[in-house]
This record gives sequence, structure tokens and C-alpha cells, in this order.
Amino acid sequence: MSVYDTATKLAGEIRSSKEYKDFVTNMKDMKRDKNNENLLSEYKKLQYSLQYATMNNKKIDKKSLKKLENMQNKIRDNEKIYNYLLSEEKFTSMMDNINKIIAQNIKEDYK
Repeated sequence: MSVYDTATKLAGEIRSSKEYKDFVTNMKDMKRDKNNENLLSEYKKLQYSLQYATMNNKKIDKKSLKKLENMQNKIRDNEKIYNYLLSEEKFTSMMDNINKIIAQNIKEDYK
């Protein structure tokens, strides 16, 4: 079996996983309402800009923090967005673990 065949098999296993299926289901469910998509997009943009500011040692104003807090509350109260974010986190964690397993096994040869 070639490395490409193995990768194709792994992709199929990932697509069959509960984490992937839940992620896709929750994403479709969340995207049925444009307001959900817009709120999530706005939230992620604000979150990234605040993380960027923090990484660059810039002071974050209280207005931005309050806006982030309000958006987090809206998201927590929105079952579809909340479920999407939870499933996204689980799927991303699974993919990170798979990448770590592959990297650790390859790293053995570089010692």
C-alpha cells in the first residue's frame, strides 16, 4: 500500500468519525440562519483582533472587552452556534492529535 493510499484511507476514517460528522451537522445547522453566521463571523474577527493586539503588547480598551463579553453571552445563549463551536473544537483537537502522532513517528528518524 502506498503512502497516498494510506492517506486516502485515513481521510475516509476521519470522515466516518463522530467528531467530523457532528462538526458537519452542526455547521450546516448553524448556517441555516444568516444571523448566526454573521454573529459568529463578527465574534471570530473581534477575537482574532484582540489576540493579535495581545501578542503585540498593545493595550486592549474596555469597550472592546465589553463587546467581546456581550458577544460571548449571545453565543452561549444561541444553541446552534454554541454546538457548532463545541463540535469544531472537538474536531480540531482530533486533527491536532492525528498530526502529532504522524509528526512524532517521523521525528524518530531525525534523532
